[in-house]
Amino acid sequence: MRGVLVLWLALPWTVVGCDCGGAVKSGSPVPGEDAAVPGEDAGELPGFDAAADAPTGCGEDEGCEPGRRCAYGSCVPDVQCETAEDCQDDSWCDDAAEGDAGRCVPWGLPEGHEVDDECSREITVARFRPTIQCEWSGPPDGDPYPTSVHVLSTPTVVDLDLDEDPETIRPSIVFVSDDGGDGSSELPTGVVRVIDGDTCAHQYTIDAHLTSHSSPPAVGDLDGDGRAEIVAYASDGGLVAFRYDAAGDAWALHWHSTYADGSLYAVTGGGWAGPSLHDLDDDGLPEALRGGVIFGPDGVLGGGSLGYRAVSSGMFPVVADVDLDGAMELVTGNALYQFDPVAGDWAAEPTFSTAEPDGHTAVADFGDFPLEAMDIPDAAEIVVVPSGAVRVQTIEGTVVFGPYLIPGGGAGGPPTVADFDGDGRAELATAGLENYVVYDLDCVPGGGEGECNTGREDGILWQRPSQDASSNRTGSSVFDFEGDGAAEAVYADECFVRVYQGATGEVIFSQYRSSCTWYENPIVADTDGDFNAELVVPSNLNCSPGGCPTCGVQCELNVDADLVDQLFAGLRCEVDADCPTAASTCDEGYCRCAADDECCPEGGCAEVGWRCAPPPAGTPGAGNTCRARHPAGTWGIRVYSDHADRWVDSRRIWNQHAYAVTHVNEDGTVPATSDVAPNWLEPGLNDFRANVQGSLDRLASPDLTVEGGWDCEAGGAVVLRATVCNRGTEPVGAGTGVAFTDPEELICTAEVAGILEPAECEDATCTWPADADPPLDVERDVAIEVDPDGEVLECHEGNNAGHIDDVKCVTIE
Repeated sequence: MRGVLVLWLALPWTVVGCDCGGAVKSGSPVPGEDAAVPGEDAGELPGFDAAADAPTGCGEDEGCEPGRRCAYGSCVPDVQCETAEDCQDDSWCDDAAEGDAGRCVPWGLPEGHEVDDECSREITVARFRPTIQCEWSGPPDGDPYPTSVHVLSTPTVVDLDLDEDPETIRPSIVFVSDDGGDGSSELPTGVVRVIDGDTCAHQYTIDAHLTSHSSPPAVGDLDGDGRAEIVAYASDGGLVAFRYDAAGDAWALHWHSTYADGSLYAVTGGGWAGPSLHDLDDDGLPEALRGGVIFGPDGVLGGGSLGYRAVSSGMFPVVADVDLDGAMELVTGNALYQFDPVAGDWAAEPTFSTAEPDGHTAVADFGDFPLEAMDIPDAAEIVVVPSGAVRVQTIEGTVVFGPYLIPGGGAGGPPTVADFDGDGRAELATAGLENYVVYDLDCVPGGGEGECNTGREDGILWQRPSQDASSNRTGSSVFDFEGDGAAEAVYADECFVRVYQGATGEVIFSQYRSSCTWYENPIVADTDGDFNAELVVPSNLNCSPGGCPTCGVQCELNVDADLVDQLFAGLRCEVDADCPTAASTCDEGYCRCAADDECCPEGGCAEVGWRCAPPPAGTPGAGNTCRARHPAGTWGIRVYSDHADRWVDSRRIWNQHAYAVTHVNEDGTVPATSDVAPNWLEPGLNDFRANVQGSLDRLASPDLTVEGGWDCEAGGAVVLRATVCNRGTEPVGAGTGVAFTDPEELICTAEVAGILEPAECEDATCTWPADADPPLDVERDVAIEVDPDGEVLECHEGNNAGHIDDVKCVTIE
């Protein structure tokens, strides 16, 4: 933050007499060399008179010069305003000023007034329009595994600090790729890849050891050096960990799991699942779990009495202190185990008993369900998805909800938990053969503690058709994209990735993907460090029909003859500007079109999955809408972002399939057991396999402002300076653009190097060359605009301008 506020409305240089033998003023050329000096007085050095426009003292008995007024004890330029949009040059609109209109006041006046505390954003479903930010479809030429481009499992996101600068935020996406062979068994053909979370540019192929091709990795700091390692199922069984070598800019094998005697631990099984990282013994370093088997942070077997636990095609270890006794438990569907630090292994909880089958699990608070043997009012409940059903039980095994069958059948995937309908209570979701289903403990005969807004009494809040005949046990994830307190569900079946409005199940976004499906799910995280959420979707061509290896799984359900998604009515809007092209218009909340190429700004819309087609019957308004279509099979990784970056902020991490917010820090370090907050007791959480806005307010918004300055350089060039400030309530990611124009012709551009926290300012500069036409020895006015391309969503979009008057630089030989 600057110590002195200067409003650069005009920047005259004061020519000062000197013999050129004394100290050189800041920004002045070195005496004795060619000098570039404002003005025409040869032999004199420049000195900027900052007082010309800086706020100066004033009071009731001391007036201000014409064109200026007294505000908060300082003389400032007298500029009228009605809203913040009327104030430029890093100033705010003071509507408390005397007179019929407000007056612009430089930020910093009154003292300490540095941000707009009411700066916030409003996002509605009607403006939900994701676009492809980037995609990875294969490694660069020369890669040793060119055909390993298919992603069968859940990707992860973490900032690996590859730039060796902990102050920057540059997340990477880490995933396992495969060559597209059979996926029904645990094959040793997985290749770990690392790509840039902003551009999807390939960063690393990690082949120091191959992995199980259908198992997702986990990322976390195993050795306490502040940088995350990558843990995966070893191709020959057990686990492997990879560590980044900054000196060599390469990844190496950190360890392969071993027995205590050093011999290799290489046991296969449960190859669709993936590892989890938790600090079980509270020593500050996490253990790595494969099923029920515990390995130390060095890869040495700690406890193996439970084995991998055969649940469907593998069990994701879900670990939490569900009884709040300070020790972590392994939460399974038909048993509960506490970590024994003496034995280094799991010990069965004697208070748990059930005859119900095992299944995939999640933990959350679903209400007040007293325990029989213990008095723990804040204990968690356990969600269990055994084959084809769903239930909720206490930590003693007593069933308090269900079991309810999954409509349409199917085994059911790992469950998610969130407040889908905004009633302050948790709901749960899973996917089956033909439906994605959200269950609500209030949707029962007689109702529950809350309300069931759909009026159902079969335990279901809503269900929507899907197609998952290949595995019918895929996962899903949850995120509140709009920050309204009701989470959206994100689920990808064999043919489409869809975002569902949490309260009703309405599909508010759909785009094509391909997968033979395993346990994988899309994830939500801030993948590029811009303080806005992105959606990461994996795809593969496995199970393509014979004779068409690039078709992917055949789409037969919920599509018409043209393979248009029948669950998605079309892109939403509030005004015409929300629609993708100038030719498309907004009518009754939907973008209307007359041709496919009106449905995406880059053209070729049919090839990238859009079709201008009639909407489903009953859709309000008139005309065709922009709908999702499945044009062909796809593979790799796609990252979606809102076209105007309107989605709220998210954490910059998703470190494992069994992800819970409080179990990992944003830098990839794993908190000790004693430092882990129970997710279900934290305000704004009580979720599982869901991401959130981190430490920021969910509706916080930045507000960029700018003021300008300039300096002469030897030789006659001018260095233009933009002091860019964030006067909002949310940070702005690095790389914010600035444009300098004269008056309409672009002079040059610059970028803010770092992150701008609220109330922070940073200079961005660029050089106006000495051979400019017309020459710089004539006074010129320069306009400045921060974020000229509108990439940052702000609470005030109209106050991004500044200007520099009377720029002039004279070269003196």
